[in-house]
Amino acid sequence: MRNIVSIAFLLVSGTLFAQFDGAGGENGSKSVHKDHESINSWATGAEVVRGPIQMNDIALGYPTIGTWASVIGPMDGSVLSLGDGGMVTLTFDQPIKNTTGYDFAVFENGFKVGLSYYLELAHVEVSDNGVDFYRFPSESLTDTSFQTNNFSYTEPRNLYNLAGKHQAPYGTLFDLEEVGLESAKFVRLIDVVGSVNDSFGSRDSKGRLINEPWPTPFESSGFDLDAVAVVNGTLLIREEQTLNGVLIYPSLARIGE
Repeated sequence: MRNIVSIAFLLVSGTLFAQFDGAGGENGSKSVHKDHESINSWATGAEVVRGPIQMNDIALGYPTIGTWASVIGPMDGSVLSLGDGGMVTLTFDQPIKNTTGYDFAVFENGFKVGLSYYLELAHVEVSDNGVDFYRFPSESLTDTSFQTNNFSYTEPRNLYNLAGKHQAPYGTLFDLEEVGLESAKFVRLIDVVGSVNDSFGSRDSKGRLINEPWPTPFESSGFDLDAVAVVNGTLLIREEQTLNGVLIYPSLARIGE
């Protein structure tokens, strides 16, 4: 009986104190479906600087999947692979405005496997002038006592403000209010090097290593960007709640397909 009570307590505690929102499509998820009516427009230009296939083995070369054109326009399954630490800077016909709620969404090609998810991540930065970029504060609570590999999976509820957190065809939402910008003409995505090696692994805004599938020694290495959408934030109002000072989810109004 004691064991049953203990298990029940752990399950309830895990639900109550889950730090962040769940996977794309779940009630309260900080995500938007590629066909959602709140999407106004898509990126119209891109500049790419790829990283190596594997940070600690440059001889493997660079990824070859996709080009800058792959990330222009609506999500369509065509992706650009950035490689370890690679980056892409997106531009738009009109600046992204800081409206009420969320302002843009990033779509990657992550997928669900059974009850879990295969996710590759990227930092997100924005700029109004193309010179000064501001990074969204990110968090990763994924266990770093072992290396996540290509046969391991990631829990979305352990991630915050990292592109790729939500599986296709859902985009991860971002609010310019969080970085203090009234508008943005540029969105920059920088691949997370998901190694738990302290020498070159990427870190979140609190200095923690970000553990995700690594290495990925393939032509599709790194973050695989599909598209970036501008959304009508008035339909996506953010509602944060706290429990004993801890930010809890889900608390976002449902924004399904």
